[in-house]
Amino acid sequence: MNRLGIQLTPDVIDAINEELAYVDTLRDRGRANGEEYGVAGQLVTLACYTRRAEAAWVDNAGEELALDNLRKVAAIAVRALVVYGCPRRM
Repeated sequence: MNRLGIQLTPDVIDAINEELAYVDTLRDRGRANGEEYGVAGQLVTLACYTRRAEAAWVDNAGEELALDNLRKVAAIAVRALVVYGCPRRM
């Protein structure tokens, strides 16, 4: 736990795991071509979904749609760390 007492809750972990499971289905539905584009590709994808979260917040009353996109951002980042490595803080 960090100084602010923030840590992943079971609900957040479940939501990210559900998103990761969903991402795994995209290849079967023609949404992804099966190619891995490395860390650079993950960064581009993260930027795209971050822009979507920003737009959702600007264009809609409330934060639910922005948080929906942030869940996707979190899953993309977690997947990248799992696939490409997760260096520890020194």
